[in-house]
Amino acid sequence: MGENTTSTRAKGAFVAKKRPKVTGQPLEKPLEIPRLARPLTLAAQVERVLRQGIAEGSFPGGRLPVETELAEQLGVSRETIRLAAEVLQREGLVRKIRRKGTFIQPAAGSPAPRESPEALLAFLQATYPAAEGTEEAVAWAINGLMLQGSVAEAGEAGWELLVRSAPNTKMRPAFEQLRQKGTLAGAIFASFGEEKLLRRVAGLGIPVVLLDHDARLPQLCSVREDSFAAARMAVAHLAQLGHRRIAIAYWQRTDLNPWRLDGYRQGLRDAGLPRKRNWEISVELTERGARQATDELLTLSPRPTAIYCFNNTLAQRVVRNLHAQGVPVPDEISVLGGGGEEVAGLACHQADWHHLGRIAMQMLLRRLGENKAAEPEHQLFPHTLRPGHTTAPPPPRAVRGELIGTIEV
Repeated sequence: MGENTTSTRAKGAFVAKKRPKVTGQPLEKPLEIPRLARPLTLAAQVERVLRQGIAEGSFPGGRLPVETELAEQLGVSRETIRLAAEVLQREGLVRKIRRKGTFIQPAAGSPAPRESPEALLAFLQATYPAAEGTEEAVAWAINGLMLQGSVAEAGEAGWELLVRSAPNTKMRPAFEQLRQKGTLAGAIFASFGEEKLLRRVAGLGIPVVLLDHDARLPQLCSVREDSFAAARMAVAHLAQLGHRRIAIAYWQRTDLNPWRLDGYRQGLRDAGLPRKRNWEISVELTERGARQATDELLTLSPRPTAIYCFNNTLAQRVVRNLHAQGVPVPDEISVLGGGGEEVAGLACHQADWHHLGRIAMQMLLRRLGENKAAEPEHQLFPHTLRPGHTTAPPPPRAVRGELIGTIEV
């Protein structure tokens, strides 16, 4: 057959069929339809946002926020954030440092940033020496719990945490010693409120969170337990048991915690109970302070049937001193602790101190990733009441001779 024919089978025979003749004219052009643009994946969108932030210098200290924070801000999963960061890392725009974070790579020819200073956070805990040379039991038990919470949160976010404990009068040199170890990215001050030092630290541009205190200074965040509400709850509990004469042994440093005494007074007003100035016993938080509180309580006339103590350590010591003087607890006097140390059998209210430490560190990490001009955060956390063996209804003779009326001083 010729080259212009093809063979097809029809009814068992081959029939020649001519091929169409090629004329040399171009075939009709197909209709051109543009390809549909595919939407960017979430990881690609995150990648674009991060590129823009890097280009605009939006990340303080050249450090990207932690994955959990970015995921929350952008409304995506941590895995999506991780995929986007890996692309930027392959391109050399960022680098990950184990347990420290993700940092922006300097341009070619620029000096590489030091790894440790950019990842240092500070935790400074104040202690309070007593006049007799001992340390006041302000936060013995809760210090460790708050620190553990902060350390756990910092470690999960990849930050290195420097810890220093110092007397409240020596916090400035303690802070300067930490600064010598590297440029601090942020600091938590626990149980400390000296405004002069706090203003200086804030003036250096270092984000600060106050833990277990609240100074309400500009640009300083704070997280603490709600002492005011806890004291009101303590008085309400004792009033419900039938007590009409309730005293308080409070820490003499009311500049550091004015809320406990204010809450006690408000609780008396709420319950319609009397208040007398000599029922408010100001002490240092030491063995000597506990003896003073016990002695003053026992000399009062009429004697209060219950005493609310600043913290559990003071309450435990007061109970011990009352027993030593032949006063049974709670048969004659009820004792309620204000939180802190775990004391078996002690009636008290208590906060989650470990959680407070975590929240303080979360707050600090958020501060590092935000505009420093943003409004500072302030959080209060509640106490819960814990029944114990040191509170009971007042003795019948005290009820019969109860003081009537409210005395405001």
